[in-house]
Amino acid sequence: MKISRIAIAVTLLLLATAATLFLFFFERYSEEIDRGFGDEARRNRFLAAEQFLTDVGVPHRRADNIAVLGELGEGDALFLTSSSQIYNVERLQQFLQWIEQGGEAIVVASGGNADHERDQLLDYLGLSVTRGEIDLYFNQQVREVFGEQAADIRDKTLSELMREHNRRVDGEESSAEEAEIAPEEEYSEENQRDPDIDDERLLFFTSDSGAGYTLFFNPQQVLTHELMAEEHATEVDGGYLRWVRFANIPDQSPMVQFERGRGRITLLADSGLWQNDRIGEFDHAYFLSHLIGERALVMITRPHFDGLTTLARRYASEFFLAGFLALLAWIANRSRRFGPLTPPPSTERRSLLEHIRACGHFYWRTDRAQALYESARRPLLQKISGRPAEAARALPRERQQAFAETIAARSGLTSSEVFTTLWESAPHSEHDFTARMRSIQIIEAAL
Repeated sequence: MKISRIAIAVTLLLLATAATLFLFFFERYSEEIDRGFGDEARRNRFLAAEQFLTDVGVPHRRADNIAVLGELGEGDALFLTSSSQIYNVERLQQFLQWIEQGGEAIVVASGGNADHERDQLLDYLGLSVTRGEIDLYFNQQVREVFGEQAADIRDKTLSELMREHNRRVDGEESSAEEAEIAPEEEYSEENQRDPDIDDERLLFFTSDSGAGYTLFFNPQQVLTHELMAEEHATEVDGGYLRWVRFANIPDQSPMVQFERGRGRITLLADSGLWQNDRIGEFDHAYFLSHLIGERALVMITRPHFDGLTTLARRYASEFFLAGFLALLAWIANRSRRFGPLTPPPSTERRSLLEHIRACGHFYWRTDRAQALYESARRPLLQKISGRPAEAARALPRERQQAFAETIAARSGLTSSEVFTTLWESAPHSEHDFTARMRSIQIIEAAL
């Protein structure tokens, strides 16, 4: 009993000691882990832009496709993520007419088409999209390894990049203890947000109100025009085409504006300026609100067209009416084949004599008996007279009669039957025709 009490006391003492040590050495800390964009942000690359517009009070909504042009007013603004969404001449004319009435459009120029289809808007403005300077800052794999330093290493080879990266990693490990006691460097919100980019690669704008905007366009894709290296603006179909240039690159532009009527089109070569991962850099978001102004924005970020099922539900009555009419037309076309079945043909076979008799009747009814008769007696006349059949018919009657008597003696026919068969005109009755054909067979056998 005494030993069990001692064991319980020792156990309690050990638990109290462990709890005291844990509370003395335990330290709570928080760590922020970037897990990337959420599901909605991955589905919608312009989610951050929509949230920003909501915060600054700019009315906006999404539309399915370019067919929304018929619903836009002159005080609205339209944002297209690709100029190829204006896919035919009719849509282009409708788009330009809305611009003339005072519409404001922000369009991202499509960088090439896999199907080699024409870009109606770019062709109309005389613009083309070409490949510009390669910037390592936009290479996602390089950014993951080198971070913001990717903007400073664009002119170095891959081996030089890796050596510098390894030296930087070694230097960070060797100075880890010094970093713990060194005073923390203060960063402003702007420094934390903006990448380290040379000023010559940035574009600076000043609005009429005096507000300044700093933008960084991806130089990998640029817009070009045949007059871009010579002029600052050119007139296209009654409207002015203006552009901004990169430093030291006079014939390339990341942004072009076309004024037509009371409206304006802003064309961008950089499709990622207002996407989730870059809208927070520099003044990209504020420049978007500056372009929109006090208008209501309609965004076509993910073009969508109704599928066959949706169209079938929408036009169900027309669909069934067309099917019913097609069924009636098919029945009318096939109705003459309906009714009782025709009796099957007889399986009895006729004799050869019946076929010959039927052929003879057919030839007689079609007035072909005379030709058959002449073709049968022509060889006999040639054989008897030794000359062509026409010459044999032209012989004097005494010679014809002499030939008839000679053949009659050899064939058993009378001389008058032989003369009638060989030199008289063709028969005019079925009985006479049959008799003469029989006489021809007898004479041919006798000769």
